[in-house]
Amino acid sequence: MKKIAISLPDAQAGAIERIRRRLRIPRSQVIQRAIAVYLTAEGHHRAVRAYEEGYRRRPEGAEAEALVQATAATLEQEEWS
Repeated sequence: MKKIAISLPDAQAGAIERIRRRLRIPRSQVIQRAIAVYLTAEGHHRAVRAYEEGYRRRPEGAEAEALVQATAATLEQEEWS
């Protein structure tokens, strides 16, 4: 594991300290969890952006619309009780 030194605004440091006390975990664990959440969200945003860029390069055409219509027609025929 790598150790690093960082500077935080007082408000962030205070929030970390409150969380640490409430959860009874080390400060480093609070920060590790926060970074994990951030990295997961960033990965999700990156995947969405890649999908959007791909869609702009090659938008869905008539085939996709036909599939949507066929699916809708099939669902209308199903009994939903």
